[in-house]
Amino acid sequence: MKKWFRIRSRFTAVLIAALATITFTVAAGPPPASAQADALPSSFEWESSGELVAPRQTAPGRELVSIKDPTVVSVGGEYHVYATTADTGGGWSMTYFGGFSDWSQAGQAEQYHLSQTAIGGGYRAAPQLFYFEPRNEWYLVYQTGLPSFSTLSDPSRPQSASAPRNFMGAYPPIVHDTASDAGYVVDHWVICDEVKCYLFYNNDNNYFFRSETTVEEFPNGFGDTVVVMADPGNNRIFEAINVYKVGDTGQYMMVIEGIGSDGKRYFNSWTADSLDAVGSEWTPLAATESNPFMRHNNVAFAPGVEPWTSDFSHGELIRASNDQTLTIDPCHLQFLYQGKDPNVGGDYSQWPWRLGLVTQTNAPAGCDGGGTGGGSGELRAVAADKCLDVPNVSTQPGTQLQIWDCWGGVNQQWTPTQAGELTVYSGGDRRCLDAAGSGTANGTAATIWTCHGGDNQKWNLNADGTITSAQSGLCLDVSNYATTNGAKVHLWTCHGGSNQQWTLA
Repeated sequence: MKKWFRIRSRFTAVLIAALATITFTVAAGPPPASAQADALPSSFEWESSGELVAPRQTAPGRELVSIKDPTVVSVGGEYHVYATTADTGGGWSMTYFGGFSDWSQAGQAEQYHLSQTAIGGGYRAAPQLFYFEPRNEWYLVYQTGLPSFSTLSDPSRPQSASAPRNFMGAYPPIVHDTASDAGYVVDHWVICDEVKCYLFYNNDNNYFFRSETTVEEFPNGFGDTVVVMADPGNNRIFEAINVYKVGDTGQYMMVIEGIGSDGKRYFNSWTADSLDAVGSEWTPLAATESNPFMRHNNVAFAPGVEPWTSDFSHGELIRASNDQTLTIDPCHLQFLYQGKDPNVGGDYSQWPWRLGLVTQTNAPAGCDGGGTGGGSGELRAVAADKCLDVPNVSTQPGTQLQIWDCWGGVNQQWTPTQAGELTVYSGGDRRCLDAAGSGTANGTAATIWTCHGGDNQKWNLNADGTITSAQSGLCLDVSNYATTNGAKVHLWTCHGGSNQQWTLA
């Protein structure tokens, strides 16, 4: 089937019609031998927050009715979100909010409307934000009728956005030739591997496309457009494609929003071995209404939270890395999504979308209690024969760690993750071992902080018993060789001393 999916735009409309029949067969037929990553479960369970974010009236001259299509990164322990807004006149534009470390604070964050930046007014929607490491640039991708982008100096500074540029001047003919409405092409998504960058998007007829360029040429040179997946007339693949690298498993996961038989929005998922996979090379993972990636039948609301939506629509997984590889930790999945009052209908542009967060509750056994880098257990300081301990079982970000008599408490249970983190606690209380303030100097406090994937939360567990910061190379060190309860833990130049030796058991 692969040769049928690699149709180029020079092919005739007759062959495109044949493709529609073939791709439908691929989508509906039995899957080939599984290519799923071991760390991903074959079914998912989620717990949702309440409504976290509503639109603030920050758009000059417009009354906003919704906030939707969020993209999110975490830098220095703080989340930054860009999203679409819709107004009472049916207009689409974008906004920013951020600077918070806990999702309970998201609704209070100031929103800054991007029409006040060089991005300007008019149709701008469906943003995606990532850091392009090869050139040390932040890219905000969005749709303007064409796939567009701006660069940012920093994700916390929306005012730094450059004027829009387009990835391509026009869509290839195959995109329009397979569409019912030639003007409807949406939801652009960029992801890169070591060699190429790929631009995913879809038209209104359940066709999903991929254009490519090299990492060296990016953001220029997109072409060689192919159909990745198609199922004409079947809304189980509708829009909002996301593609992620799954940790270090060598796998990629594709998530696509569908419309269920009940009219409610939900997500299906597939996996593949490479980003240039097409058709049946994407293996169904959780891709039916009865076994979805995310739908109202596998999402429970947190205790005390009144169910507020039965739609789980356009959003993003919170990534373990902000860079162009879009890497996720398969053992700690959270998804920022848009939902709405189930009783509201009418024109789509007037639906009152709000933002919520789901957290996976059924991490697979291979995660060893939440990580894929090794088993969970106590981190014991060899010299003191005491455990790395969060004082008073605190979950407050910034709490400095200490050593204390080992007693088996949750504040002494540490999990190495595939992303290189050392985590403590679970669920909404999960925290990462963190070099305070991204410090790289001797004496930098070892603290806990909300996990954000930054380099100051990456650690190496070495064969000599040391634990070193991937950012600074400094060792996790018990201050002044102390052996008493309450001795502080910080970072220090590695010297081979016993106060820098640790065991995980």
